Amino acid sequence: MSAITNYDLFEELYAFIENPNNDINATIKEFGGSSFYIPSYKTTIRNDEIIEKYKQNLGQTGYVKKLAREYDLSEAQVYAITKDVREPGLF
Repeated sequence: MSAITNYDLFEELYAFIENPNNDINATIKEFGGSSFYIPSYKTTIRNDEIIEKYKQNLGQTGYVKKLAREYDLSEAQVYAITKDVREPGLF
């Protein structure tokens, strides 16, 4: 069983609010008093996109540079984001 992340909690809130049977009162009853962190684009979607594109293009010369330009990042930032793909841990 994996730990529940802020992203998981945000998905639960979003699904609850999206349900037409839940009004503002139901939302307050369910989530009132809670503190929510809404995940940033860069730490969820953008980094996942970069990792997937990197995996699909492993071994392609100059691809890190291309990703850096595409996402307006430095090559060092792309290397940091893709570190786990390039250097898998033991566990």
